[in-house]
Amino acid sequence: MVAEIPITMRAAIYRPGRYNFVVENDIPVPEPHQGQVLLKIAACGVCHSDVLLLTSALIDDRTYIAGHEVVGYPVKLGSGVEDIEVGRLYAVHTIVPCAKGSVTTPPIVQSLGLGLNGGYAEYLVVERRQLVPVPEGIPPAVAACAGDSLVTVFNAVHNLAGLRPGTKKRVLIYGVGGLGHQAVQLAKSYGATVFAVDYRRVARELAVKLGAQQAFSLEEITAATSAAEPFTVDVVIDFVANEQSFTLAKAATKGNADNFNSPPSKIVLVGVSTESLPLASADLIEFNIEVLGTCYGSVDDMKSALKLLADQGTIKPVVHTAPLEAVDQAIDDLRASAIVGRRIIVPDLRE
Repeated sequence: MVAEIPITMRAAIYRPGRYNFVVENDIPVPEPHQGQVLLKIAACGVCHSDVLLLTSALIDDRTYIAGHEVVGYPVKLGSGVEDIEVGRLYAVHTIVPCAKGSVTTPPIVQSLGLGLNGGYAEYLVVERRQLVPVPEGIPPAVAACAGDSLVTVFNAVHNLAGLRPGTKKRVLIYGVGGLGHQAVQLAKSYGATVFAVDYRRVARELAVKLGAQQAFSLEEITAATSAAEPFTVDVVIDFVANEQSFTLAKAATKGNADNFNSPPSKIVLVGVSTESLPLASADLIEFNIEVLGTCYGSVDDMKSALKLLADQGTIKPVVHTAPLEAVDQAIDDLRASAIVGRRIIVPDLRE
């Protein structure tokens, strides 16, 4: 039986120019219209996109509820919605169907928690087409990863890097954070020989625990790629994407230059930063390197992400839950690189 829906709710609000979100207690609970569903939020992941938003790396003069890695339970259906089960757990695809971008405003910032009201709240209205059922047995805090971090990882590893089960490729995961630790597991499950880089010892230890053959510090990867017999890989998936990581990614993928007929090495950029990356066309052409960028994934990618969570735990995200009132502490911890794994906001938790 669904509990009575209140008139107001708690929510963490993004306001332009502020360094943190503001948790307010009297936000009206939205009403679903035709083709829409009102969700009671079960969990919402905390993402570096939120940090970028609050540091004005993503410039946005709108005011809205933040949070975009969402799972929840339908509690009220708008007219015309007949195939959604009230009370079942669903993951939410962040991109609103038919979202339009422009030269200066991409569709990703016309989405939940990035331009439109999101999941750092007790309730959220979404389009029915955004909902993907969560398989039985997956806890909400884990399922939330399929809403952004794992779907992004799947798109990067499976679609962009082109890895498939049975691969023999050598893969370097740069940055073992909320996304990177899941990428280690996915690449390993496909059969790749996985390496990792992170400046934090605890993150390197986690990478090895999850299947990486070796986890380098920044000093170690710099020495390894510049040795007389340099360390090389076929694929780098870069979850940092700054000047340093990109330079090291290029160094690690130059090994294909000794065989012109080999498939190109790939650098897949997943991390978002405002740094200019050092790039000369000769780096790519002469050393047979492709550079690919990725952002999020499709609804089908989300279904695949949920399947990975359901299938005997192919991916086991390391998650840490926190109440809605602790969202700013979670943001500060992300800024300080103090989170190992993924921080998940659970509105029903209390401090």
